[in-house]
Amino acid sequence: MTSLLLFFDTDELLGDEWLASAIGIAITYVVFIMGVPALIFQTFIPDALRNMYNERVGGRWPYFFIGQIFLILFLFIESNRWVHNHGATSSEDLAMNLFYLTLFVIAIILFSGIVYLHKKFKSSQNIEQQLSKKIVDDALKYYRQHQNLNKKDLEDLGILAKELPAGRKKNIFLEECERLTEYLLDQPPKERDDKLIGVILDEVVCLSVTYDSGRINNENMRKALDILILSYSKIRRNGDARGNAMSSYLNTTIGNCMKEIGIIAMLKNDLLPVMDAIEKLSSIEGTSREMFTLGNEALLQGHVQTAVAATKKLGGKVKQNLSTGDLLRYNEKRTLFFWLGLVANIYMKKGAARQFAKRQMNFFIEHFSGRPADMQTIFGEAKVHFYHQADFATTDAVEKMEKAIRAELR
Repeated sequence: MTSLLLFFDTDELLGDEWLASAIGIAITYVVFIMGVPALIFQTFIPDALRNMYNERVGGRWPYFFIGQIFLILFLFIESNRWVHNHGATSSEDLAMNLFYLTLFVIAIILFSGIVYLHKKFKSSQNIEQQLSKKIVDDALKYYRQHQNLNKKDLEDLGILAKELPAGRKKNIFLEECERLTEYLLDQPPKERDDKLIGVILDEVVCLSVTYDSGRINNENMRKALDILILSYSKIRRNGDARGNAMSSYLNTTIGNCMKEIGIIAMLKNDLLPVMDAIEKLSSIEGTSREMFTLGNEALLQGHVQTAVAATKKLGGKVKQNLSTGDLLRYNEKRTLFFWLGLVANIYMKKGAARQFAKRQMNFFIEHFSGRPADMQTIFGEAKVHFYHQADFATTDAVEKMEKAIRAELR
């Protein structure tokens, strides 16, 4: 009724009832367009993301609100008869002009409200994507200015890593993390901050797929693994600030992240990411421990095929190292020990698994043919290696397999 009165009762232009209707409708409308988005955000958006969004993206809403208040105040002021009657030479002309001005103000309130409401509804549909892009953009801007990342940006990336649900939204987030990581990796070796890159890989990329297994899926884990192997490839291609050598810190971080992702995938009985992790780990230097851990965990979980894959990858490295005939370096010996430990644990399964373990040992036995003392030394060092790591089960398995091999060779 008030709407009809507002627009069609031309005999009472700017009358008390007319202006009261205009002001009432304007206030109701502003409350509606401000309240509905707020209700949606309050109901459907998690607290952590909502606060982050208001801080980084939604900071313009006070300006809109203030503008609406000013327009409504104009209507209040206009309702004062003294304003448009005082000193008027033609009250009829003035009334008509004020009538058009009032309609114009109401039109501004309506149009701006519709635009605001549309933007709010649209932003609520892809808030995660907006936040991911905004945080990375802010991080890159800060890095260009200070050659470092803002602590707040890292914290917010960590929150998104834990809060975003599995699927497309998390993949979009990981793509933004990849953009940030690539930029940092492409810096000149002497200016590159390996520790900072390691923090992003460990506390953001890896955390996003290991923090809560209910918030990840196969696609997310494989995307995280792709970012890790891409980082390794770029480090290897660009070299280290100390020369062409690999950054041992990043090397260790990447390997450990791949291992953690593989274990989480294994616990979810999702073996594709596990096999992907083993495949990628095999191409990274100094990751024999991580491959052993994945293979051994696979045995404990009953995923023998995964353990076999890890054993073959480690065995290929051992065979290559032994074929040179040179003395084994530290990392090469560690690879040999972890391979022996994994083969020994498979050997303890008996049956067909034991036959597989024996076949895996053939090239090792042939290499030390005629040198039983050297082979005994390797077995002894392997047992000490696992004993110092408190892996007593593997220590015992290596000893039992050694005794069986020595008995067969007599």
